[in-house]
Amino acid sequence: MKTGFIALLSDFGTNDPFVAAMKGVILSKAPKVNIIDITHKIPPQDIITGSFYLMSSMSYMPKKTLFLCVVDPSVGTGRGIIWAKTKNYQFLCPDNGIISWVEEIEPIKESRFLNNSRLFLKKISSTFHGRDIMAPVAAEIAKGFPEKNLGPIFTEYRKNPFPRQTKTGNRISGEVIAIDHFGNVVTSINQKYIKAKSIFTISKKIIKNLKLTYASVDEGSALALIGSFGFLEFSVRSGNFAKNHDIKIGQKVEAIISLDDE
Repeated sequence: MKTGFIALLSDFGTNDPFVAAMKGVILSKAPKVNIIDITHKIPPQDIITGSFYLMSSMSYMPKKTLFLCVVDPSVGTGRGIIWAKTKNYQFLCPDNGIISWVEEIEPIKESRFLNNSRLFLKKISSTFHGRDIMAPVAAEIAKGFPEKNLGPIFTEYRKNPFPRQTKTGNRISGEVIAIDHFGNVVTSINQKYIKAKSIFTISKKIIKNLKLTYASVDEGSALALIGSFGFLEFSVRSGNFAKNHDIKIGQKVEAIISLDDE
């Protein structure tokens, strides 16, 4: 699927030359491609946060965008690298489950195990497959390299199921799936399951009722609201909810919906 856009997502940060090296490889081989930086500040080795940011950003990218995702705690081991596509997008990433949640947006139509070593750089580091394998392959894909020549069909790639909310009566349970730069805590509870009049519990902290904006409470006060990606979120106005309450990915969250709001 030829494309003019490659979207990068990684845990490399911006203090080191890793991202620049990948971009250099891509642009050396495909100088006309446009590179979009989703983020390079995924917490190190955090596949769950990477999955969420990929899922949340994909539908805002131009059609046919190739997402090059490098959150790779098993680099240099026997884990594979996969290419996959949905109706409108394509992905290149380690086989560690990072693309699992894209199917919340669009189903994956085809996936392949990358094994065409002719596309790789001649010298391959055991610790930087993003630069030496994925970046040159991404450049060739962007130029229209035939998908069938990347490698064999591979459907047994690793899948990490999206953590569904569960509902028992008027009680909804979910978990933390991301913590953003501001310390806002994003949960797996979709907005369609939440009513304005609710009582929320997270890490023994109780918050009553949804607010519309971060500025709906006083400075330093905690609140619950629906974030920009449509999930229940916890925040502190001009503060850091995650730090204040020692929140970690995977912590349980509960909402009790007021029956008066039905």
